[in-house]
Amino acid sequence: MLEEFFVDNYKSLINVTFCPRPENLLLGKNNAGKTNLCLALQFLSKTALLPLDDCADQVAGSRDGIANFYFEKNTVDFQVKASVPFSDESLHYEYRLEIKLPTSAMSVPSLEVVTESLRVTGAGFDDVLLLENTSAGVQLLHEPDHLDGRKNYVQTTAPRDATMLHRLYDLKTNNRANHFKNYLMSWRYYSLSPAALRGPDRRPNETVLNSDGSNLIAVLYHLKTSNERRYRRVLEYVRRIDPRIDLVNFVVGSEDKVFMVFEDKAGHRLPASHASNGTLCFLALSYALLAQPSTLVSPVLMIEEPENSIYVGFLKDLLEMAEESPGGPQLLFTTHSPYFIDLFDDRLDCIFIIRGGEEHSALKELDPEKAKQRLEMYPLGEQHFREMLA
Repeated sequence: MLEEFFVDNYKSLINVTFCPRPENLLLGKNNAGKTNLCLALQFLSKTALLPLDDCADQVAGSRDGIANFYFEKNTVDFQVKASVPFSDESLHYEYRLEIKLPTSAMSVPSLEVVTESLRVTGAGFDDVLLLENTSAGVQLLHEPDHLDGRKNYVQTTAPRDATMLHRLYDLKTNNRANHFKNYLMSWRYYSLSPAALRGPDRRPNETVLNSDGSNLIAVLYHLKTSNERRYRRVLEYVRRIDPRIDLVNFVVGSEDKVFMVFEDKAGHRLPASHASNGTLCFLALSYALLAQPSTLVSPVLMIEEPENSIYVGFLKDLLEMAEESPGGPQLLFTTHSPYFIDLFDDRLDCIFIIRGGEEHSALKELDPEKAKQRLEMYPLGEQHFREMLA
């Protein structure tokens, strides 16, 4: 589970520390910085998968749009503290990454690693350095040698355009470092687009839902053909919002196209292209919460404004899905819905408030005692509307 996330100089986030719970609600006005915090988490996750410039292009939109406009600093800093199950034990990781920003507007912007380090505690390791990456070179711990009582670091060099985590080979000598890499890569961010959810494009064996949901039909098709039990579980939740749905069938148009059709018990068919936005959004979130494959416990899952297109009465089911899933994801929701906010009135210590300023955002935890006292007069969503929570 992610225990602490620190970021400095990512868009509006200056010197921000976020200490999440298993379920989290992030509140704030428009342009306060909610999405920036989610994207900072997503950006760091992507650095374990892609070169830095590709991370910037995919997440931030451009390589020169990462840093805060008002903060005169040429690096972006990330720190993570997380406990992740490993075999029969839990490992505590501390990861740090410092990225250098482009300094010349005359050349193609390019990001570079300044420093990177990964430490671990647990199962024979006591605050042991697994990986260190600096301009002087890279050192990687030979983990089996460490367990045998020998301190052995492999010395190497690496280009500065990507993290060493990204470049790690899947070797037994780096089991724990790769374990953290896989954990970081498991973080997901979702801001669903109803139009994108209808897209028929697919690649073979797709399992990870895209951030906008554009490959929903493809991942559901793969789920039905590979894991019928999980597929039926997703379908069970979708029937809660539309009991008429008896079957969801798929028509493979070509190697790279697949179409989805809803059917009722009488055999009436409704193509996904004609289905309601709410049904498709709920279906996508059901897949993300219940069926998305992960070899790890509690990957971080960020969901922007789940109330979009979904009837407020069904929002409670989203939380129930996560609670009923053993080892389910660690959740971070953003919302403007007072009804969804009200669902957290017994989770007051899971609420975070972010406020925008002229130059940067500020994040703070909700005061549970004060909010609880006010519940006698105002529901939690009303407190947010009246700006009492801030």
